[in-house]
Parts: sequence; structure tokens; C-alpha cells
Amino acid sequence: MRKEMTNPRQQRGAILVVSLVLLLVMTVLGISTMNTASLELNMAGNDQFFENAFQMAESGIDQTVSGLNNGAPVPPPLNPGVCPAFNPWQAVPAMNGQFRTLLCFQGDIPDFSGGSSIGKIRQFHYVNRSEAQLPGPQARSFHHQGLFVRGPDGI
Repeated sequence: MRKEMTNPRQQRGAILVVSLVLLLVMTVLGISTMNTASLELNMAGNDQFFENAFQMAESGIDQTVSGLNNGAPVPPPLNPGVCPAFNPWQAVPAMNGQFRTLLCFQGDIPDFSGGSSIGKIRQFHYVNRSEAQLPGPQARSFHHQGLFVRGPDGI
């Protein structure tokens, strides 16, 4: 059996060209994978910032309701739409942000529950507005919760 010997001068470099093309394709795939991973990391970070702002705004709502349940004075009913600050801006160092709450008077309605209290007890409608913000990506969250305060006329 005789092996045929090929002359190296007859080689044209097809393997070199194919390997360079494959290397180029793998490089492009690697770069696009890195860009995708970087984008997903940024998206996850932004989602975490928004979640922190959401939780801080919820804390503002909870703090206002807790304060009212513990006897904090309700702002007097002013003109509908007036929103005095119930809690000023409060820093939350653990989350690197801050929140505040406003208690906005919306109007009053008579109590139609019956009995002799008609016209004597009124329900004052407020909206508890809580706002939280974080620096950096400017993650903000706004929460509104309605509440009624019952009391005599002229409260």
C-alpha cells in the first residue's frame, strides 16, 4: 500500500480561512452575550430601586394610619384639595432614600346611618398621599389611600 503524499505548495489555506471565520463568529457571540448580561444587570438594579421606593411609600401610608390610630391630630378640614404635610420628608438610611406623606381633605358628607345623629355627625373624606424617592436612577413611587374621619360638625 502506498500513501500519496501531497505537496504542501498545493495547499491553498482553506483551513486557515474557515478557522478565522469561526473565530470571528465566536467573538461576535461572546460580545453580544456580554452586552445582554450587562443590560440585564442594569434592569435588575433599576427594579430593586423601584421596589425600595415602593416599600418606602407603603411605610409612609402605614405610618400615617398608625399615627391617626394612636391619636395624632387630623388636619382641620380646609378647602377640598388642600394637602398639608402630615409627615415631612423622612430619611431612610438603610434604603438610601426618603419619604413623606400628605393628608388631603376631599370633602365631607353627612352620616345617613339613621337615628338621631343625622346632621350631627359628619364623615370627613381624606386622601393619604405618600411619596418616596431614591437618588441616582430617580426611582419614585406614589401611593394614595382614602380614609374617612368621623366627627361632629365644625371639627
